[in-house]
Amino acid sequence: MKLQKEDIVVVVPTRNSDATLRTCLKSIRQQSQPCTLVVVDNGSTDETLSIAHEFADIVLTCGPERSAQRNAGAAATSASVVGFIDSDMELPPTVVSDIVEAFDSGAVSVVVPERTIGEGFWADVRAFERSFYDGSEEIEAPRFFIRDVFDAVCGFDETLTGPEDWDLGIRTRNAGPRARIDSVILHHEGRVRYFSACRKKGYYGPGLGRFVVKHGASGMLGVSRRPWLRQPRALLTPLGVGLLVLKTGEATAVLLAIVRG
Repeated sequence: MKLQKEDIVVVVPTRNSDATLRTCLKSIRQQSQPCTLVVVDNGSTDETLSIAHEFADIVLTCGPERSAQRNAGAAATSASVVGFIDSDMELPPTVVSDIVEAFDSGAVSVVVPERTIGEGFWADVRAFERSFYDGSEEIEAPRFFIRDVFDAVCGFDETLTGPEDWDLGIRTRNAGPRARIDSVILHHEGRVRYFSACRKKGYYGPGLGRFVVKHGASGMLGVSRRPWLRQPRALLTPLGVGLLVLKTGEATAVLLAIVRG
């Protein structure tokens, strides 16, 4: 299909994202396939809004969480293709054009692989973990959708924060073929600190609990199944031990958050 800029919308939810947002939005603006860029902010107090107005076609303010922000951004245009990128991500210039090719080939949703970029040991652990997820249908969720498919399931579940990508992937799984492109998103996590990572995962705990209730045993299996568990030798390395320590801390934070919530 020959798509124009107005036929494709990329939605970026933000909140106090000025450290990474310029790189993110600039990379979207430099796509070989032009697209409409919508930024949806949730009450930022830093320079996020200023940066957003510099690059975006549409800037909205919406909350309370990113699922609602994404839905609002998608509803802001009538584009036939809708996609969602986080504010700490950077796209190589061929991502959107590769996605269009996937839709031309019959896909109705598209997965874009990610690579973690950061500083320090725990960022290396994150990158090590991510390396196990390449091609994993249980972990990698689609980021781009044909509009009709996205609208048919009413977009993101606004009661979920954390596993909303998995949830949308499950609900659109039977809508038609899903493709995975070769271009890789760079996920800039900065300096990852252990306790901060655990607290962040704990914040998503209630959402994970609601996800499991919503999807039952299959949801629990998808959340708990991790490819690195099937490669024990890989865990007998410094990064492997770090991964086990990180996952233990995150799991503890999630359980505490569910109990308290």
